[in-house]
Amino acid sequence: MDVLAINAALNRVVFGLEAKFVFLAVGLILTVALGFIQFRRLGVIVSETLGAIRERAQGFGGQITPFQAAMVAISATVGTGHFIGMIAAILTGGPGAVFWMWLGYLLGMATKFAEATLAVHFRRAYTDGSVSGGPMFYISRGLGRRLGRFGNVLGGAFALFAAVAAFGIGNLSQAGAVGNALQAAFEVPPAITGLVVAVIVGVIIGGGIRRIAAFTQFIVPVKLLLLALAILPLLILYAAQIPTALAQIFASAFNLQAFAGGAVGSYIAVINAGLGRGIFANEAGLGSAPIAHAQAQVDHPVRQGFWGVAEMLVSLTVTTLMALTFLASGLWQREGVGAAPQAAVTMFQAYPLSIGQIVLALTLAALAFGTMVSWAFYGEEAASYLFGEGIRWPYRLAFTVMAFVAPIGGFKAFIDISDTLNGFMAIPNLLALLLLAPLVAQLVREFFQGEPWRIPED
Repeated sequence: MDVLAINAALNRVVFGLEAKFVFLAVGLILTVALGFIQFRRLGVIVSETLGAIRERAQGFGGQITPFQAAMVAISATVGTGHFIGMIAAILTGGPGAVFWMWLGYLLGMATKFAEATLAVHFRRAYTDGSVSGGPMFYISRGLGRRLGRFGNVLGGAFALFAAVAAFGIGNLSQAGAVGNALQAAFEVPPAITGLVVAVIVGVIIGGGIRRIAAFTQFIVPVKLLLLALAILPLLILYAAQIPTALAQIFASAFNLQAFAGGAVGSYIAVINAGLGRGIFANEAGLGSAPIAHAQAQVDHPVRQGFWGVAEMLVSLTVTTLMALTFLASGLWQREGVGAAPQAAVTMFQAYPLSIGQIVLALTLAALAFGTMVSWAFYGEEAASYLFGEGIRWPYRLAFTVMAFVAPIGGFKAFIDISDTLNGFMAIPNLLALLLLAPLVAQLVREFFQGEPWRIPED
């Protein structure tokens, strides 16, 4: 068996239905352990984050504001997967996949809350005022007392998976999507696209987290605006079909008649597609976003946990609007609609002239750019955990070179391997979240009781 065959088998394990139920179970356990915080405290969460983005004074530690940390995370999370991935989920599982996507989000909110909270609680502060944090730190520091050296091994494993995966899912696939979109819409040669992407990405990540935060603070609103301009006209066009689309979502999700009639495989495909989109689009449990949240200047870890939930709310809104647009268009029922990228192109042909193709290209480009700079930081932080501060500039240079060659194509094997490593990131992360759930619950109780945050002394 060759390397690619082994990778394909491992990919089916880490992204299979059983693994998705593990994500769901961890989300449910955390939801219960934290007292259903994403539901019971939703008003507090919204008022502390989206309702007061710039009102709260900065806390201490970190190099960027809580809002900027959330923007870095959202920039990475809301990518081409929210656009093309949602269409793929519906083509695979039908309308019912949207319901299971919602379920993945609702339980994943507790997961993302715990990740962001632990990232701040266990982050490492340095003498120059900078910090580093994320799963590699809360795995090694948080589990070190229980698991000894094995905790360090798990933390290192997570960092290794993240550092390598960033080159594939956070770079090659994203820059490749930009190249394909610009070539289709404007006939831009891939080499030119690669050069422009590399220069822009290189300049941004060369400035470290502060410049990345400033860029994502700009690009996230641009992403959301472009998504609105792309989707809302189509939603208005198909407004009469939206009630039907909503009815199809629930009818397909609970199609027990088909299940009882023996169509078990089809019913499982619905669940599998929906959970996959609801878990892997928002990255809850994979452990990437906590690396950004750890950078926040905040006075209590729970406050950044609130931003983790807010991040999920934004992501949920985007995927839901995309799903309703595609369902209402009726394209998912047409023969010969093709794979997800082609289906997206067909959907935007509803625009007059070639406007739809231009809107689609610009939207995909903005989504990809934001994802790339955030994942560059994730990979750099993971690499510095393993090899020290001296690896930062070599890593940035390598990331920039990969961005240049990505639009040319031919890297499918590496992208596939990095996708599998992205799934492997979840194994040590989910284990740590389960074992540290009592600590997160304690931090939540202390926050609402008005007790100050006690930084770990180790």
